Amino acid sequence: MLAPSQFTIVGDVCKFFPSGAVSLVSIVDMITAAILLCRDKKVSKLLVDLRAVEGVQNPTLEERFWMAQDWAEAAQGTVMVAVVARAEHIDPGRFGAKAAADMGLKGDVFTSEAAALRWLTGEIDADGG
Repeated sequence: MLAPSQFTIVGDVCKFFPSGAVSLVSIVDMITAAILLCRDKKVSKLLVDLRAVEGVQNPTLEERFWMAQDWAEAAQGTVMVAVVARAEHIDPGRFGAKAAADMGLKGDVFTSEAAALRWLTGEIDADGG
């Protein structure tokens, strides 16, 4: 369930800040719901900050593929997704971002909100995590 207090929308950027202990399946579902909310509200950019989420282990390559597939399907090419995560949760090979791109999702992962926002607004290319 998405809590309205976890969202802010300013212009064409929606920020989603989930927190607390959740499972990988739950957080993937919440991000999918956030993407669908952005589509519904015609907001083209989503920033998801996962740094306050606890209890989620590093996803496997298969799980990263599954996330990318779900999010690409939800976005339908209309929502860019920037994920902010702790460095230890980012795959050095950036498999998830590459898989998402192959599926038509413009998305990337960052270690800071500032870098994610700069990427969403076109100021920078991906920062490499």
